[in-house]
Amino acid sequence: MISAGIVLYYPNQDRLIENIRIIYCDVERIYLYNNGVSTELLTLLSKAPKVSILGDGNNIGLATALNRIMKAALLDGNKWVITYDQDSVSDCRLIQAYRGILNTPNVAIVCPEVIDKRRKYMEKQRVYKIESVVRCITSASCTRVEAWEDVGGFDDFLFIDLVDNDFCKRLKLKGWDILKLHDVILNQEYGNIEPKDKRTVERILKISNFIKRRFHMNYLAENIGKLSYKKNVSPFRVYYTNRNVIYLNKKFRNHGGIGYDCYRCRSYIGFQICFNLASLCRGKKKIEIFKAIVNGMKDGLQSQPKVLL
Repeated sequence: MISAGIVLYYPNQDRLIENIRIIYCDVERIYLYNNGVSTELLTLLSKAPKVSILGDGNNIGLATALNRIMKAALLDGNKWVITYDQDSVSDCRLIQAYRGILNTPNVAIVCPEVIDKRRKYMEKQRVYKIESVVRCITSASCTRVEAWEDVGGFDDFLFIDLVDNDFCKRLKLKGWDILKLHDVILNQEYGNIEPKDKRTVERILKISNFIKRRFHMNYLAENIGKLSYKKNVSPFRVYYTNRNVIYLNKKFRNHGGIGYDCYRCRSYIGFQICFNLASLCRGKKKIEIFKAIVNGMKDGLQSQPKVLL
């Protein structure tokens, strides 16, 4: 039995309903966790027979909400749960494609190729149809409920940001596998961004593509590619990113770095340049962003995670 789960925090109504429409017939049940939803939308969604509404509107964070979705699915006898972000739109072939490989032994997660169509520097990876990977994002990942139980679920401390990094790392350390299907695409929007004018975008992408193809410096190429759009930097997200990067690297200090690849870098110094410096330069609320960086670092240093041996 495959069901779906979506954590809601004042979502884009059109994208959410489109995604539910696409997946509705292919899943047993759709669990919607209410971290904050308008009364009108909640009333509309609750009319669908397959939809279960969880939560009371208090924002308990992404990780805890995901745990409650997985627990509800477990109690209902589900073996697999596809977790979506509220701004994701599923490929109509995705769930049927998953069904063909869910019986593969020792697989904890099956996930798709993910592309944000607004970010012109992102390209479909030209590799094998199915690839074993070390990490995937939570959205559109089909997770085995047994594996979720085996590693103790998502880390409630994280609230938001790097939730998937932590979960995947613990799955791999326990010997579970993660399979990515490259022939199905998830249309995923990362953050609130706005493309720059066409000529500027073309120039930046030429530089980015030249660096990628000539020097094979993918991280540098993608960081340059990010200059092709304007980003609305949220101090709220900056705080949690800074806190969680430190927390997780303390937690996994016996197992190498974690999270840096999300920001196209390989170390904490690289993170300061690629994320914090970039956030300060590109964000409008510079004082609030600076305070978020400082407070996030302070709370991360004061955190006391259980270090994995």
